[in-house]
Amino acid sequence: MKIAVFADIHGSVSAMQKVVEICNCEYPNKVVICGDLFGGFSTNAEIARLTTKINSVLYLVRGNNDRSHEIALLQYGMDDNAVMYHFDRTLFFTHGDIYNKYRIPPVLKPGDVLIYGHTHSSLIEYYSGLNVLNVGSVASPRDGVACYMVLDNNGATVKTLDGEEYLALPWSQY
Repeated sequence: MKIAVFADIHGSVSAMQKVVEICNCEYPNKVVICGDLFGGFSTNAEIARLTTKINSVLYLVRGNNDRSHEIALLQYGMDDNAVMYHFDRTLFFTHGDIYNKYRIPPVLKPGDVLIYGHTHSSLIEYYSGLNVLNVGSVASPRDGVACYMVLDNNGATVKTLDGEEYLALPWSQY
């Protein structure tokens, strides 16, 4: 199983095109976009169209900048969170404006994984018994590194947009 994770595209067509390109190179089984997909009226239709070019199971999580009229353009809409079970642990995907490192969802137990965006800065660490992962931003990173994340049987890896490993964390042994 391989899951590619992106966040904070904010209506950038070039960033969304890069997401599609990365998905075509990484061949993930699943793709999760952790919110703030949209960001400008002039690009909304094109961003929605580009989501249909991702050839994997796609989960779209609502961000604090994703509005109803934008979400209506999507083929399948958006959810507040995505929860799945892989790698012998629960994976909880969210945007990060409600649940994050400092406000943990109550459904998670030691060894589980919280994945979010929102801050535009990558983070990958063990915290309070959890694997806490912030994917950063594809379009406008605040830490200077545009990136995405790959989850697989070994753990989590943050990669730069050219596919180079930036940060890595093996799954905790809880």
